[in-house]
Formats: sequence, C-alpha cells, structure tokens
Amino acid sequence: MEKQLMEQEIQQSNVSLNLYDTKAARIEDQLRFCSDQIQKLGDNKNQSSVCLENAQRRLSDIRPSSQQVRDTVGEVQSKITSSRVTCMELEVELDKERFDKKKVEEDLEVAKRNLSRLKAQDEDSSVTDKLQQELGEYREIVKCSICRDRTKEVIFYCNLSYLIKFVKPQLVLESINDGMWLSLS
Repeated sequence: MEKQLMEQEIQQSNVSLNLYDTKAARIEDQLRFCSDQIQKLGDNKNQSSVCLENAQRRLSDIRPSSQQVRDTVGEVQSKITSSRVTCMELEVELDKERFDKKKVEEDLEVAKRNLSRLKAQDEDSSVTDKLQQELGEYREIVKCSICRDRTKEVIFYCNLSYLIKFVKPQLVLESINDGMWLSLS
C-alpha cells in the first residue's frame, strides 16, 4: 500500500507537474506576447516620436505664416467693417438723394399746377385787360371834349359831347326841340 500511495503521489505529482508545465507554457506564451507588444509599442513610440518631431517642425514652419494669415484676416475684417460703414453711409446718402429727388418732383408738380393756374389767370387777365382797355376807351369817349375831366352830360348827334355848363342854354333848348342831343345825367 505504500507503493500504491507512492504511486498515487507520483501520479498526482506528475499531474501537478503537467499542470505546472502547461501553466508555464501559457505564461511563456503570454510573456512572448507581452514582449512582442512591448516591442511593437517601442516601435510605435519611435514612429510616434518621429511623427511628433516632423509635426513640431511643420508647426514651427507654419507659425510665422499662420501669424501672417491672422494679420491679413484682421486687416481684411477691418476693411470689411470700413466698407460696411461706407456702404451704410452711401445708402443713407442715396436715401437722402431719393428723398430730395421726390421733394423736387413734388415741387415741380406744384410749380406745374401753379403755372397752369397762372396761365389760366393770365388768359383771364388778358380778357380783363382787354375789357379794362375798352372801358378806358369808353370813359375817354364820355369825357368832356373841353376840360377832359368830368363825365359828359350832353352828347350831340355829331358825336361831340360836352359838360352842360359849356353849352349855351339857348343852344340846349334849340337842340332839345330839334332832338339833336342826348343827356347822360
């Protein structure tokens, strides 16, 4: 029995040994995998370092031109702002000119209406002037031929007219009887 026990112990030891060998093989595989990973990470680190150096060189090359671009953008923005202000000022000026033009057009329309009214009045006034002239002529006709002052009181058929004070009373009576004169008074 001792032999059996020993055999069992040996068997258990062999099983344990196999188990430990398997575990050792696994650990070795894991160690190889980790070593590979470490080597890959090292390679990646080197590549990343090279890329980082290249990127830093490009960045240092780009920085001055980037600053120039920023300055240019600032100048362009200030020009845009001043252009907008100028554009707004021009729009205000255009609105003022449109308003002034509209006002001038309205004033012109008023002037045209006034001109039409004045022409109508002028036509009326020319008629009035003609009538005034005729009235003056008639007044001239009825003024005394001697004193040229007062309105005539007596008009003879021969188109002579005088104030009654200038005509002899005898002549008046004869003329009345003959029907040769007209009295305006």
